[in-house]
Amino acid sequence: MALSLFRDPFFDNWGMIPLRESREDYRRWNMLGSCDIVEKKGAHVFTMDTPGMKKEDVNIEVENNILTVSGERKSSLEQKDDKVHRVERHYGQFKRSFALPEDTDLSKIKAKFDSGTLCIEVPKSEQKKPKTTRIPIAN
Repeated sequence: MALSLFRDPFFDNWGMIPLRESREDYRRWNMLGSCDIVEKKGAHVFTMDTPGMKKEDVNIEVENNILTVSGERKSSLEQKDDKVHRVERHYGQFKRSFALPEDTDLSKIKAKFDSGTLCIEVPKSEQKKPKTTRIPIAN
């Protein structure tokens, strides 16, 4: 079974800004939590960009075979007496959810965080070979 996405960015407005969201909301949503998904021989690997975040800022959960990654990047700007001329870095919350295939072993999921990149490895469960039972034919 192929990996299916709960929310696939390919179908999200194709780069157009939704009318119901502000331009700032769209930029923040678009920049945090970008994800690559690779299916390897024994696992599905999710690699997410989380620039400027620490592992304490990220939450990973699995419920009903849905992998959810959420977090928040907090602003480091102090605007008390500072005069800010330009802000191009993105701050705020993100939340991404992915439907996992049935062949995953949820008890063995591993995550590691390194230099602003979150890597989640979701192992595939071992394929059970169907048991064949011979049925005798009665007279």
